[in-house]
Amino acid sequence: MTTLQLETTPIGIFDSGYGGLTILDGIRRLMPEYDYLYLGDNARAPYGGRSFDVVYEYTRQAVEKLFSMG
Repeated sequence: MTTLQLETTPIGIFDSGYGGLTILDGIRRLMPEYDYLYLGDNARAPYGGRSFDVVYEYTRQAVEKLFSMG
């Protein structure tokens, strides 16, 4: 990736449960010059009782989705 691509690529935020929008709001306040993509997985929350392998797979899917979004 070039420097220009890094400067124009949005920052992906993945929320595996609840409260991620509050975190995103805080990040936006600290770094308003960037664009953001938010992906929340409320349908499969909470992740706490899930096995490592399941959480890993859900996270992998979310990261792939964020990359496909930009």
